[in-house]
Amino acid sequence: MKKVIFDVDGVLLSEKRYFDVSALVLWEWYYSEKYLHLGQETITADLSDEAIDSLRRRFWKDDAILLWLKKHGVNSNWDMVHAHLVVTLWLLLEPCTANHDALNMAFETPADIQSLGRRLRGCAVPSAEAVYQRLVETVPDEAGKDDVFTYLSDAVAGALGEGTRRWTPLHSLLWNLAFETFQDWYFGDELYEKTYGKKAYAPGKSGFLTREEPLGTVQGIRHMFRELKRRGYAIAIATGRSRAEMEIPFRTYGWLEEFDEHYLATYSDVEEAEGMLNLSLDKPNPFVYCLGAFGKDKARYGDYVRRMDDFKQGTYYVVGDSLADVWCAKALGAVMIGTLTGIDGDDAREMFEREGVPHIVPTVEAILDFLV
Repeated sequence: MKKVIFDVDGVLLSEKRYFDVSALVLWEWYYSEKYLHLGQETITADLSDEAIDSLRRRFWKDDAILLWLKKHGVNSNWDMVHAHLVVTLWLLLEPCTANHDALNMAFETPADIQSLGRRLRGCAVPSAEAVYQRLVETVPDEAGKDDVFTYLSDAVAGALGEGTRRWTPLHSLLWNLAFETFQDWYFGDELYEKTYGKKAYAPGKSGFLTREEPLGTVQGIRHMFRELKRRGYAIAIATGRSRAEMEIPFRTYGWLEEFDEHYLATYSDVEEAEGMLNLSLDKPNPFVYCLGAFGKDKARYGDYVRRMDDFKQGTYYVVGDSLADVWCAKALGAVMIGTLTGIDGDDAREMFEREGVPHIVPTVEAILDFLV
């Protein structure tokens, strides 16, 4: 058997909209009356691309912070936003070390965030340069994704007190609050309510799913899927997107029907498995690629984690754009194909070559040149 497993962002669809939303989430948290409200600024939900690009440059230091996080295997935009929030709160609270009430806040609800904002009124939002420097000073070059947040949590606790461990880790209630903000921006109010069964906390957003950008032509990518199958390859998806985030553009472009549902693996499936197994399984853990490779058989999820090699049949190819994808491919024993269409662009080539990736392509459709 030969199977090609595709990541989505940076491979089939541009990551631009995710990074755009990441900047919008940070703006809302730092300036909106619904959150910290640290300054008098307003934006509208129907921002132009130029205005969004300006926010992205402002909060992510011309994408340098995003690239730094990617280098450390932080592949999820939800986690990237959380890292920015944790460091920003650390910088804001650092001068308040004598104020135990502020330092011991749980940050579990929007009301907690608003209360902190009132305590910090008059404080300037730390610059992207300050956030970047604090990350670089705190996290060693060799740290992987989970290590990044361990180092951050330890450093914040050392500086501000052990109570901060309630909000610094991944999947804390603070992480979840920002996740909900992100999903409302990305889905828009209507789809957010339909997906999560509740109204958005800060409504007024139309969503970005309808503004997706394929990394190639819609017809060309569909032809690639069909041609691979004609050549005897099975195809699968392994993405950090939720089910809806994958399904809506795939259905729009006519790609969804090219796949067997059993091998369409998304973050929604990973999240369900994490609840079943009480483990952290998102990338760079290879679990989502196991689902793409071996199928979404819930009875075997625990065995995928413990005895992955028992399920391997034939040759697997992983098509991805990031270091996290490379790590997943190595763990799976798959042949890695690196695309140069992620946030790093052509600069990703150096990383792929350093990691020994055998195939590096300018666009995903170029895999047809050697998968014969």
